[in-house]
Amino acid sequence: LIQEIHNVLGPDGDLTSEHIDENQIIKLMEKYSSNADDWNRYTLFDHSRAYTRNLIDDGNGKFNLMILAWSKDQKSPIHNHSGSHCIMKILDGQLQETLYDWPSEVVAETESSSTGVPLHISKQTVYHPNQVTYVHDNIGLHRIANPSKERGAVSLHLYAPPYKVCKTFEEKTGRARSSGICTFYSVGGRRV
Repeated sequence: LIQEIHNVLGPDGDLTSEHIDENQIIKLMEKYSSNADDWNRYTLFDHSRAYTRNLIDDGNGKFNLMILAWSKDQKSPIHNHSGSHCIMKILDGQLQETLYDWPSEVVAETESSSTGVPLHISKQTVYHPNQVTYVHDNIGLHRIANPSKERGAVSLHLYAPPYKVCKTFEEKTGRARSSGICTFYSVGGRRV
């Protein structure tokens, strides 16, 4: 799978969001059948946090392929992807994706928390092993959650091009703030 992604996204060099055919990557992700022997060594959990971001391949700067290890009954903040394509495949467990429309007006973090309008949910879907989903900022914002109270979940994510920061959004007000720099919990299966 990793080699096929490299083949599709091409050799070293700059890659912009406009030059990516997300359908090719989605097909590759769909073709791969989840096998814990392939991904288990990259799956590091930390149950003191909602999820960990475990880098498998940095795509020579063109993409990030990573495993997210989700603690039980946890969720991400509502967020964008800074213009990056996000393709997610469920490897183990189940995850719920909630898509939100962009707020009609983004409320800055410096404004009063009572200012703004609640975000509108456009779609909610529960995904199971080997199912793939795709989101881009032109589709909207999203939140991923592990609804299980008994077990963790594991997902494979490809972000192309990679991003270092994104925005998170308050559901009740649409208020946006910078996420800070997105970091990795592990790289190549080793804790950093």
